[in-house]
Amino acid sequence: MSINMMAGFVYLVLLGAFLAIAIMVGVYVYRDATRRKMNATLWTLIAVLAPALIGLIVYLVVRSDYSELQCPQCSSPITDQYVVCPNCGATLKANCTHCSQPLEPSWKICAHCGTPVPDDQKMPIVQVRKDKSLGKILIAVMLIPLLLMGILIAGLMPFRSTNYSISATGGMRVEDFQDDPAISAWLSECDAAGDGIYVLEYQAPNENTGFYSSYLIYRNGLTDQVVVSAEGQPKTLFSGSKLVVNYNADYGVPAVQDYHLYQIDYYANDDPKLEIFVNNAPAPYQLTMADEPFAFANPNPMRNVSDNLFDARIDYVGDNSGVINLIEQTELPGVGNYTIELMTSVKPYGLRINIDSPIKSSKDALFATSSIELLGLIKNLDYVEITDGNYTYKKTSDEASNELGFNVKELGQSRDALEEWLLSVSD
Repeated sequence: MSINMMAGFVYLVLLGAFLAIAIMVGVYVYRDATRRKMNATLWTLIAVLAPALIGLIVYLVVRSDYSELQCPQCSSPITDQYVVCPNCGATLKANCTHCSQPLEPSWKICAHCGTPVPDDQKMPIVQVRKDKSLGKILIAVMLIPLLLMGILIAGLMPFRSTNYSISATGGMRVEDFQDDPAISAWLSECDAAGDGIYVLEYQAPNENTGFYSSYLIYRNGLTDQVVVSAEGQPKTLFSGSKLVVNYNADYGVPAVQDYHLYQIDYYANDDPKLEIFVNNAPAPYQLTMADEPFAFANPNPMRNVSDNLFDARIDYVGDNSGVINLIEQTELPGVGNYTIELMTSVKPYGLRINIDSPIKSSKDALFATSSIELLGLIKNLDYVEITDGNYTYKKTSDEASNELGFNVKELGQSRDALEEWLLSVSD
């Protein structure tokens, strides 16, 4: 359970506790006011709706003016003015033998005439109702907040004390694991099983954190490019440790073939539960446990980058979806959201990329690399413009060729040439 989910849970519990206290107060006031012949409905509303139990406090002060006596014979509510019980007719007060005035049960001498009261004239003392509900309400008011505070503190403690770390890489191909027979065999089994999400997991103790888990996730059958994220959620009072992986699709941008592998190394002090989401919805997966550890994959990352670019090359700048797919393989998406304009009505054919956030000339090095990639990998593209409306960077295919020392279009003809050039500009 994440901190946000836990906060929501505690909020619901607090809301339920306050509602329970309000119901207890309402029921108590209604019953007590009814017994005392007070306006039960009005006082119940006051007690429940007034903030911070002010209504209950006011009611307890006011109700002292109303009787809480009951008949010793039938327990019906009475007042101290009653001589007989109006419900059962029981005699509540005797009369003085001298002046005939009602005698209070505790009197030894008549207060009206001073005549001593004989023992046989003394009546039982009228009973007072025992009020146990109020004590229960006060106990609940004091204990519930303390209990909830304890739950909250206990639930949050693991977040502060648990050590965990995540190492992850994506954009890997099946070929990147061809030297590992066990993983290659597992990938072949996944392909034979069809589209879906497959997970290979290896677990082992770790001397630093206590526990180590390594996952290789294979998303077979992707049709859209995806952005993958991983988040660790340590053990709490409410749930065990979790590793949450979320796939978010970039709709309309075709997936690059075979770049569907995602590897995670997770270090924590307990065994995490893996949860996978696709576009924030839980997704099923098939789990296989590995007997031997598999090394954290780190093939030539530039080869993956160059292959991504080379596989996304197109012949015509008028191919809207193809242009978008190729731009997504460059570093331009990191600058900001963008729209494109295709200048294809007359030669020279151009591509204008409109960035929705301000850009500066300090980005020219990035723009230069991305422009050369686009000019080399779109066969009939003559120039590229990158603009925010105020500042514009432009490069033509002739300018790119002069900088490279060879025809920029050769980058779209040779995978090795593209990789060699990318390595040269990354040094």
